[in-house]
Amino acid sequence: MSDFGRVAADDNDAVERSLDLAWELFAAQPAHPRVAELALRVLALQPERSSVSLLLANHREACGEVAEARRLYLQVAGRRDGQFVNAARALRHLALAQHEHAEALRWARTVLAEDHEEWADWMELGFAQALCGEHDEGWRQLDEAVALCARTAPDGLPGALGKRAAYLLGSFAPPGRFVPAAEEAVRADAANSWVALMLGWSYLVQYRFVDAEQLGLRLLRENPTEDLLQNLVGTARTMLRIVENAHAQAITLEDIRRTGVIEMGWRQLRDQLLGTDLASALAALDEVMPDGLRATLRPGVSIADEPESDKIGSMAAEDLLAWHDGQQPGSGAAWGLAEPFRLMSAAEIIAMSTEIEADQAAHPDWPENEVWEQVMTDDAGAYLVVVAFGALVKRRPGRPDQPVAASTADWIWDRVAGFGGLDPRPAPRKAEALPDDLPAVPGTTLTGVISTMYAALGASEDSAPYAELRGLFPGSTVRQSALDPVVPSSGGVDIALLDGLVKKVTVEVAHCPAADRVISGLDLDGHRGPVDAHVRAHGALVHNSWENRASGEVTVNYDLAAHRLGLQWENGRLARIFVSAVSAPPGA
Repeated sequence: MSDFGRVAADDNDAVERSLDLAWELFAAQPAHPRVAELALRVLALQPERSSVSLLLANHREACGEVAEARRLYLQVAGRRDGQFVNAARALRHLALAQHEHAEALRWARTVLAEDHEEWADWMELGFAQALCGEHDEGWRQLDEAVALCARTAPDGLPGALGKRAAYLLGSFAPPGRFVPAAEEAVRADAANSWVALMLGWSYLVQYRFVDAEQLGLRLLRENPTEDLLQNLVGTARTMLRIVENAHAQAITLEDIRRTGVIEMGWRQLRDQLLGTDLASALAALDEVMPDGLRATLRPGVSIADEPESDKIGSMAAEDLLAWHDGQQPGSGAAWGLAEPFRLMSAAEIIAMSTEIEADQAAHPDWPENEVWEQVMTDDAGAYLVVVAFGALVKRRPGRPDQPVAASTADWIWDRVAGFGGLDPRPAPRKAEALPDDLPAVPGTTLTGVISTMYAALGASEDSAPYAELRGLFPGSTVRQSALDPVVPSSGGVDIALLDGLVKKVTVEVAHCPAADRVISGLDLDGHRGPVDAHVRAHGALVHNSWENRASGEVTVNYDLAAHRLGLQWENGRLARIFVSAVSAPPGA
């Protein structure tokens, strides 16, 4: 061998040793500065080696140098060599990490244009689709990715199941879709405690308190000091006690559902784990807040130091006050919105709550039997108020509440995005598209089966209306207490009894053969708009409504024929009808 050849061979050996050391060091300490030194040494001799450029880009990303990492990834992608698909995967990962959902979706599709074989690439496509608002298609794609893994790489199935559950949660899938996926993931890998924890809280949202308690106890045996698991078990046991003692306390599960306290707890935990909670939103706002707005905010306050702190709500007000104790009066315009709402101080919230408590009759817009906490005011009599399920509404004297945001955290994230900050939330679910023309409503009263349901309310088990009701629905379930969770019977009808009297009748549309004509003349598989118009035209008056932000269910309660008519919707379709007594029947 010539001297020149020997030198070239030595140089090549040195390059390979540097490259091996760089990869080993990156695997152990991705942000170690020596990684960049070694990679740059190799690139100085062999600048065409795309794999080394990718290594350097990975290192830059690990160091938080996002712009430089993206430049290097794009440089490799631009060469269109054998590392193109890996560069595209890296750009997809970077976009997801930066919450650039549309960019992540574009690179996910680019990857699959090059390589159709990897189940993980199809999983990433589904996640990006869901984050961009293509929820049903994205969630379906996650299922297909799991099926592909089962066919082509069965050893990786536990990981695929865990990732699907995590991605469903990360794209805000409701518990009804998340729970089966999480159960399958936990069966495949019992050590996946993160998925198991969220599964336990999802059981609570579905009012499966015993399942939640048992799962929490199993997890606690493995990790007895974990606060979140102790909280899960404690909440499940509290709910079981409430159900057991509810009759004596005049509390029903429907009362609990109306507050949304369980659903809100689940969502807050989910948001905390995903970094989309109120605390994360306030921290992100601090980074992008205009100086003019910052100047109007007072320093934060410790609620524990405030007298009468029990008058300050815990859904959002406590966190807001710890962040900033309100704004200067008249400074709401600093938010840059059409209406000049400003944060209220602890003293203002306490004084207002004290005034309402002292004379409830003079404040009909602030009922004592409902959940609410005022957090902002326009200094002209209107307020932004957190109500059941954590929703933020605008409240004005003598007028119905107007929805503003799904939660206070969402309102703050909207401000972050408006000020140019990164928004980590997935795109919202698309609103139901209602038909432009509502159907003609016949000039008859509500008749048919529903009239029998009404007649049975308050009647005893040996009464004629009750016998007629059982005759119409021979497969119905009869519960002896109005406090138990509703489990639909095969006939789809549930009759709740309290002290031998009919308290409530519930019809599950999907299970009940006669459900499409429970309200005579109305197709109950229709959209909310036409159904609402129909029942209003026949004398129904809206009493209240709420949305279960965790499951997507929407419930509308009407006053009709001296009783209560309730319609519950799932995914835009009518799922459940119930009639109930406005007040407890005699002897209840």
